[in-house]
Amino acid sequence: MKTATLRKFPFHREGTTLLEVIIALAIASIAFVSFVTLVVTSMDMEDHARKVTEATIVADQKLRDVEKTGFPPVGQSEGLVNDEDPLGYSYRMTVSETGITNVRQIDMEIFWEKRKRSIILSAYMLKPSS
Repeated sequence: MKTATLRKFPFHREGTTLLEVIIALAIASIAFVSFVTLVVTSMDMEDHARKVTEATIVADQKLRDVEKTGFPPVGQSEGLVNDEDPLGYSYRMTVSETGITNVRQIDMEIFWEKRKRSIILSAYMLKPSS
């Protein structure tokens, strides 16, 4: 009686097949695209964080300037932070009454990216006694 033997693939093959190369390139491409996306997103987030920090510093400085000039009148004013840089930061200051006598709320909103993004810093100012 003869037994049938099955042919098995050899365990050690020389070289790589085209299919293995294509699969390796596909995996490497996916990893590379993911890495590039991560780097670009990280750079955008860093830029946004820097702009928020700068805008907060600008708002704080504008509020300090208001404090130096005295008790502000109720109303709203707008303008550029730096007149020489029209594409830079701009501001809107809103002064309003509060429920407390002789106390005003000052909202300093700083804009950037053509007024698409902004932060608001609020402060309260007590009218100095005469």
